[in-house]
Amino acid sequence: MKSSNIGGQAVLEGIMMKNKDRYAVAVRKHDQEIEVDVQEYKSIVPWKAVSKIPFIRGIFSFVDSLVLGMKTLMYSASFFEDEEVDAKELTEEEAEKEEKKERILMNLTVAFSVVLAIGIFMVLPYFLSNLVRSYVASHWVLTIVEGVIRVGIFLAYIALISRMKDIQRTFMYHGAEHKCINCIEHGLELNVENVRKSSRQHKRCGTSFYFCDDRQHHIQLFHYGRITGFARAASDRDAAADRRRIL
Repeated sequence: MKSSNIGGQAVLEGIMMKNKDRYAVAVRKHDQEIEVDVQEYKSIVPWKAVSKIPFIRGIFSFVDSLVLGMKTLMYSASFFEDEEVDAKELTEEEAEKEEKKERILMNLTVAFSVVLAIGIFMVLPYFLSNLVRSYVASHWVLTIVEGVIRVGIFLAYIALISRMKDIQRTFMYHGAEHKCINCIEHGLELNVENVRKSSRQHKRCGTSFYFCDDRQHHIQLFHYGRITGFARAASDRDAAADRRRIL
């Protein structure tokens, strides 16, 4: 199987696929017609050299993915908004203002999503595990507790949102996106028959990557110890020595 540069994500009633400097969004509308929109991809970073620097490039790539994902998600959602009965065509000036509002809303949504994700999946497990600190002396046990809490929160989050019909449909389209990429990477013609036969699992799935990366993070903490804050970092010589070995 030959790997490709193609990536994507599920959107409302459709999928988005990206390859190098172009991306396409396909959305199934209420009348079952499929609307396809192909656009040129523009990174939020104007300097291409930055995207090639190790360690730093991953940060910008992550933010780029969030922005593009939110943009295409909002685009797909626009097909299912309630239309006003007496809707009138916007003038050029009004259209500009509306587009500016959408950009601001998208940026605020992305920022809020990042803060919320950090709070739920990183900060909350850390503080919950600290509740048992006075009862547990071993940092290994605390690391295990934090890991169990993180997995529990993640699985509970998936279980709760999967009860929503719209999210269930989105999960289905997530599998469809994997099928399309697998079809292409196996050298098959991209048609309905070949896509149906392709696997819905993909080794470059971002959700699977997050889950595996989180587990690797806890294995490392289990071995080296937890970093518990500036005060403890200054006073705990053993923990500081462990961190120097990591660096």
